[in-house]
Amino acid sequence: MMRMRKATWSVVCLMVVLMTALPPLACAGETEEKEEKVVRVGWYDSSLCYKDEFGRRCGVDYEYQEKISAYTGWSYDYVEDSWSNLLQILKDGDIDLLSDVSYKPERTEYMSFPDLPMGSEAYYIYIDAENREIAAENLDSFNGKKIGVNVGSIQEGFLNEWAERNDLSIEIVPLDLGEAESLDMLTKGEIDGYTTVYSFGSEQKIVPIVRVGASDYYYAVNKKRPDLLAELNMALSGIMDEDPDFAHQVQEANNYNTNTNIFLTPGQEDWLKEHGKIRIGYREDSLPFCETDKETGELTGALKDYLTHASNHLRGYDVQFETLPYDSTEAAMEALRAGEIDCVFPVNLSSYDAAEMDVRVTSPAMKTEMNAIMHASDQQSLSRDSALTFVVHKDDLNIETFIMDKYPAAKRKQYEDRQACFDAVASGDADSILVSNYIMPAAEEIISKNKLFSVPTGETMPLSFAMKRGDRELYFIMNKTAAMTNKDDMDSALASHMRFDQKVSFQEFLKDNWLMVILILIVVFAVIIFLLLQKLKAERTANEQKRLLEEAEKIAELKQTIASLLDNMPGMNFTKDAETGEYLACN
Repeated sequence: MMRMRKATWSVVCLMVVLMTALPPLACAGETEEKEEKVVRVGWYDSSLCYKDEFGRRCGVDYEYQEKISAYTGWSYDYVEDSWSNLLQILKDGDIDLLSDVSYKPERTEYMSFPDLPMGSEAYYIYIDAENREIAAENLDSFNGKKIGVNVGSIQEGFLNEWAERNDLSIEIVPLDLGEAESLDMLTKGEIDGYTTVYSFGSEQKIVPIVRVGASDYYYAVNKKRPDLLAELNMALSGIMDEDPDFAHQVQEANNYNTNTNIFLTPGQEDWLKEHGKIRIGYREDSLPFCETDKETGELTGALKDYLTHASNHLRGYDVQFETLPYDSTEAAMEALRAGEIDCVFPVNLSSYDAAEMDVRVTSPAMKTEMNAIMHASDQQSLSRDSALTFVVHKDDLNIETFIMDKYPAAKRKQYEDRQACFDAVASGDADSILVSNYIMPAAEEIISKNKLFSVPTGETMPLSFAMKRGDRELYFIMNKTAAMTNKDDMDSALASHMRFDQKVSFQEFLKDNWLMVILILIVVFAVIIFLLLQKLKAERTANEQKRLLEEAEKIAELKQTIASLLDNMPGMNFTKDAETGEYLACN
């Protein structure tokens, strides 16, 4: 019995030891599973992945990889080659991941595709910017031309289909080079065109001429790595849930640096040579957007920065601008109709209104968030159903369009100037005035004085260039300037030209601050009178002291005279006081 108890106790102790030992073993296994995975990823020279002048990796692909790593913990071992070679390397199982792979059923035999794409892309034939033999409006000009394309790529299939669909006889040149080498072939004339992703290579003087197709593109995964595919699906799903617009934002940010639209086409160059300077009419007194400098008489504001940027970055021709100020947008539009100018800025028009006015409006050159200024008691939610009465400056077509687009149920009242608009809201004749967030600092004094409040609308007003509908080449040139201008740069330019001072006349100041002025004058006069009295008192004291001093001096002189006379009188003996020297008595 004793032995059985000892045996049982020994078993219990052994079980306890094993139970306490097992958790660490399990934890060790878990730690091993969470160790960082090294993923062999293909790296090729393109707009999706490239190195900048400092050798830093950049592009949509790199940004995506870093985002995926945040979800998976992956680190990357880069294998560099041309995309075509990397595709074959992926098929052979010697890399794990490759970007910019379009889905084809036959490819699934050699590689796996995740559930979600990286994004969508369009494919264009690019030509040298100086090429005047090929024209998009004349597809027959492609006949007999050599068009390069990455061998085995989805672009190759789209190019073949496009040529067959348009009954064109072109020589397709399969390439297995890097993008930079392929583009060098184009600029050297070894091929006439090159088919690739839209918006590539700002350093090369090339332009997209015609679109041949479009598709989604994916990360392709090594067929032997289902573990990576599962983690990639998890990461892409997490990215989509966190920020559905992530792919677009990354593409937009990176394509700005690789935009090919900075080059003018031969037709646009011909138009500029014949036309000369582009004359732009702008609305006067519209800082931070545009205004005439009072000292130099020249344009200032964000428009000046915008045009300077356009002149410096539109390549292939020295584009020059001439700017002319107008009192109102309507006056500038009249000048446009009369042929005195080529463009008007800033303009916010719907497509319908622009067509009715026989003008075209470019993509937005700048944007501004709008604020609604109103009484605190009138504050209400702003929506398409808001039945507010907005005040509008009679010459401000932009605000008219903004109200019609965003608040169709609202009413509009026109006034002569901005001050009259604020007065109407302050007096209760209207509910609100819409003001750009860039103008808010200059309006703060008026808002505070009238006890009004600013309510963000959450809406943005685009500002564009308008030109005659017949000026197609000008339209495309000005659209290029909008496409190549970075939004953040324009936001900074607008902020730097904001007006913070609100100038008022002396009469207006007295009218608005009469009580304070009277109090200040009373204090000033009181101080002046006090100082005058103090001065008079000081002068009186000084004069009295002077008079007493003079009398004392006269008495001293008289005493001295008397003493001299007494000393010289014979037969008279006087006794002198030892301290004062006065004669006390005579003998």
